[in-house]
Amino acid sequence: MLACLLPPAVFAEEVAAAQLKALLQPLITLRADFRQRIFAADGYEIQNSQGEMQVARPGKLRWIIAPPMEQWLISDGSTLWLYDPDLEQVIIRPFQQSVADTPAMLFSGGADQLEQSYTVSVSRTDTAATYVLKPIASTGLYEQIGLVFEGETPTQIVIVDSLAQRTEIILSNVQRNVAMDAETLDALFSFIPPPGVDILQDD
Repeated sequence: MLACLLPPAVFAEEVAAAQLKALLQPLITLRADFRQRIFAADGYEIQNSQGEMQVARPGKLRWIIAPPMEQWLISDGSTLWLYDPDLEQVIIRPFQQSVADTPAMLFSGGADQLEQSYTVSVSRTDTAATYVLKPIASTGLYEQIGLVFEGETPTQIVIVDSLAQRTEIILSNVQRNVAMDAETLDALFSFIPPPGVDILQDD
């Protein structure tokens, strides 16, 4: 009955959002290697890097880009550490658990905000489903986020920002819902600055 009352486009968005939430909500932990490529609006590749990411509910995030452009982004759900080994500098700030600010939050509990933050559409091939999320409110950060799943496994993230810069993140060696004890979680999702680095507090 509800489908008959809603315009077809709105009903399709609600179905796509429900399908995406059904994939995201069972994720308690997620670990993957990644290759990240960033392209300018004209298609020119401006960065190519690789690294490792881990997320855990609620709001925990670990995103490590390997040398030569090494950067660490770690959150325990309340504090965010941005560590640049080359600059010997760490920025510490409160972590905003907003999907609109941090798309990786979709994998660590942010699916609960899905309908409030995005309209969702989906396209499918024989092997994959691509969900395209467009912000409802203009934040000036992202025009859209694409999440590609093969079955229940996320395999790619594509982010297009307000300047038409495109970031493609290919995930490999994906591990879903690996059990971790409290000690392991603390070790992964907290950060103690190395001796001698500059510490900048951003409130």
